[in-house]
Amino acid sequence: MTEIRLEKSLPSEQERVGQPSVPAEGLERYFAREGVDPLPYAFEGKIAVHPGLGGSGVEKQDFEATLEPLLAEPRTGKTVAYIHVPFCETHCLYCGFYNKAYREDESRIYADALIQELRLWRGRPGQDAGPVHAVYMGGGTPTALQADDLRRILKEVRAVLPLANDCEITVEGRLSNFGPDKMEACFEGGANRFSLGVQSFDTEIRQAMGRVSDRDTLIRQLQLLQSYDQAAVIVDLIYGFPMQTMERWLADIATAQSLKLDGADCYQLNVYRNTPLAKAIESGRLPAGADVPMQSAMFAAGVKAMQKGFYRRLSISHWARTSRERNLYNLYVKGRAHCLAFGPGAGGNLDGFFYLNRAWQEEVRAGRKPIAMLFRPFPQGKLFKAIAEGMEQGWLDMPGLEAAYGIPLGEVWKPVLEQWERAGLVERHRTH
Repeated sequence: MTEIRLEKSLPSEQERVGQPSVPAEGLERYFAREGVDPLPYAFEGKIAVHPGLGGSGVEKQDFEATLEPLLAEPRTGKTVAYIHVPFCETHCLYCGFYNKAYREDESRIYADALIQELRLWRGRPGQDAGPVHAVYMGGGTPTALQADDLRRILKEVRAVLPLANDCEITVEGRLSNFGPDKMEACFEGGANRFSLGVQSFDTEIRQAMGRVSDRDTLIRQLQLLQSYDQAAVIVDLIYGFPMQTMERWLADIATAQSLKLDGADCYQLNVYRNTPLAKAIESGRLPAGADVPMQSAMFAAGVKAMQKGFYRRLSISHWARTSRERNLYNLYVKGRAHCLAFGPGAGGNLDGFFYLNRAWQEEVRAGRKPIAMLFRPFPQGKLFKAIAEGMEQGWLDMPGLEAAYGIPLGEVWKPVLEQWERAGLVERHRTH
């Protein structure tokens, strides 16, 4: 069997090759530069790819007729559920996600509507039949919600969705304003994984990015959460911030490793247009972040530091120290899994049909799923997802993909794979 290992390529660039319909004579557009260090210089730039978008749009009047057959059939294969909490107590400068300022009185109103939405498709095989393998409560900032609302949302998830016995249930959030009452409420609701947006332990960088807690507070909060010993505790770290040198980046990794966390994500900073960070850099109030060569060096240094610390690599960006950490949601949602989505701004898919919720309370109260957009899968969409799933882990099983989808990918992609091998982006291994 031939296995393709993606040695140095940036994942968002490689996803461009996921559509085998590209004619052979057009594959040159995907060629990398040769004779250069491939990590920083193989391609002109990065293309951001949303894991769900693509395909042809469905007209609003056809939403119900399109969804009904999907909901009438039991799901097969992996399934995840995503719950979007749109509130943030502050707006971090680099954030380009959907969010709104949080007020305490909105917590109960949001939880009431979300629980109603969770029940809308109850009894439908598309939601009820087949296990849900991972639940992710993201945002926004889920930990901004009040303790009782966190508890009852999570309990309703367990009551309504057919969770697998080993279901990964993640609560994403910040460590600021996340005290024992909220931690214990999450445990009572069944959360077994926390993904916490530390981004950097460096107080100066954090304050410049609009973060609230200082280094010492972060460490105390993480140690408190770990002391319960009831869940995997993961932190997100970002490289490429303004003012962040290589030394500061490696110090962040060293701090995370010293805390004996279950895992960590090492993400590249993306400066999205029209975010406060982009405007601050444009106005000169902040220096620019790391350029591509520096980010590439930080990426490589992070890989080396995590390997030296005996962390297992679960994906391009994610590392595990203990067996508690599995990273199931992040892996499945970028691949072929169904995704049941709840909350305003949440995106999901049923059998490749991608949908996006609107801001949504009136629709839910009227007993309607609050869908703003619906897309049919594009041709070979499932193959594309299978490729993305493999690339997220850094390898592709070419014969397995060819057998599953009936397309001679080795021949279709031969010019690109041979050129990438010359450029140092991939290695081909024959496993048997």
